Amino acid sequence: MKRVLFVFNPVAGTAKVKKNLYDIVDFYDQNNCLVTLCPARKMVEYAEAQGLDLHAFDLVVCSGGDGTLNLLVSFCQKNNLDVTIAYVPSGSTNDYAYSIGIPSNMDAALRNTLCGTERRIDIGNFSGKYFLYVAAFGIFTKTSYSTPQKSKNLLGHMAYILEGIKQLSEIRSYHMKVMGANITYEGDYMLGLVTNTLSVGGFKNLLPKDNIALDDGEFEVLLIQKPSNLAEMHGIITALLKEKLNNAAYITFFKSSKVEVHAEERLAWTLDGEYGGEVKDVEILNMKNRLAIVCEG
Repeated sequence: MKRVLFVFNPVAGTAKVKKNLYDIVDFYDQNNCLVTLCPARKMVEYAEAQGLDLHAFDLVVCSGGDGTLNLLVSFCQKNNLDVTIAYVPSGSTNDYAYSIGIPSNMDAALRNTLCGTERRIDIGNFSGKYFLYVAAFGIFTKTSYSTPQKSKNLLGHMAYILEGIKQLSEIRSYHMKVMGANITYEGDYMLGLVTNTLSVGGFKNLLPKDNIALDDGEFEVLLIQKPSNLAEMHGIITALLKEKLNNAAYITFFKSSKVEVHAEERLAWTLDGEYGGEVKDVEILNMKNRLAIVCEG
């Protein structure tokens, strides 16, 4: 009998995991698994206080949004735990699940935890903090953690769009130097993304897909300068809505295994949709093949 630790966020998305816990337990029971249930934050608190050994389980399954998965992965990285993680997405946007091919349907995602293929992919180290798929600053980046959970549950992805529109009146740029492994840019940027993903904030075509691999040891970096007039701003909004940012003239795109950002003032960063702190200078390192995760079967 396989031992499964099922770590979940009871309020993610429309709380559908909480509503379906009996069916989840029954699924694993029918597949000869002994499942232990634990809310994500309680698991971390208990593990840190009591020394819960994740290696005692044959499989660790995480269910929630991208922030919940980040919580579990960050805990494992900080404690040098190399465990295989399976993911059942149940958040409002689920960018990461899309990138690694995990079904959005809960029943299919549950089956994937047992039948999927283990793969080692990259994660990011943000000056000692970890992220799975995106570190970001600037316009729209605080939307995911400032949008009320009730709005996410009711409106889904549209809640992020509406919250982001509220920030249009707050548009500003930040002067900084951005350094890759072999290249340096300096300018006034209103948005910056350091990514390892096919989807950001529900937008699935922001980055040129031909350049993206999740296990190549490199980030995709996107910088957007603040426009000088309303026509250019309209162009940015249109590009956002059409999900074709990579074709705009005011966009900078490059790949690198390391990114340094040196700004003239402290910037608020978002890591996987959660608040990541405010810093002027940061070094972001790609940790190649650090995460073992069950992807599509």
